[in-house]
Amino acid sequence: MFSKDEAKELRLLFWHKLESKTRRLPGQKGKVIRWIGEKTGVKGLDLRFDVDRTHACVAIEVNANDEERRIELFQKLEACKSIIEEIFEEPLTWDFFFEKPNGQMVARVYSQMAGDIYCEEQWGDMIYFLINRMLKLERAFLEVKDFLVYRELGQ
Repeated sequence: MFSKDEAKELRLLFWHKLESKTRRLPGQKGKVIRWIGEKTGVKGLDLRFDVDRTHACVAIEVNANDEERRIELFQKLEACKSIIEEIFEEPLTWDFFFEKPNGQMVARVYSQMAGDIYCEEQWGDMIYFLINRMLKLERAFLEVKDFLVYRELGQ
C-alpha cells in the first residue's frame, strides 16, 4: 500500500503522462489537447476522464444542477444514441443515475476498461484506451452538439 503522499504523486504522474501523450497526436504540433475542464459549449455537459483503482473511463457527463435540464440533455443524448455509437464504433453504457465518489448524482454515457491507476505496468494500456476512446467520443459529441444546444423559441 502507498502512503497518502505516494498515492498523490502516482496520480499526478499518471495525469502528466496522459497529457504528454496528447502532445504527440497527429496534427497537434506539440500542443496539448485539454479535455478536462474545457468548455463543451453545452451548459451542464462535460467530456470526462475517470481513473481509479478499478477502471479507466471516458464519459459524456451531464452534471447540470437543475434536474429538469439534466433530464432534457440526457433525453437528447439518447435520441442521438445510434449516431453517437456509430461514430464511437462500439456500444456505450448509458446511465442516468450515476453516483460519483463524492455522492453527486449525474447522468453519464461512457466506456470503461479495467485498470488500476496505482499499477504503473497498466498505464500504457490505460492511456491508449483513454486517448483513443476520448477522440472518438469527442467526434461523436461534436456531431450532435448543435442538436443538444438547440432550444425551441419561447423556452
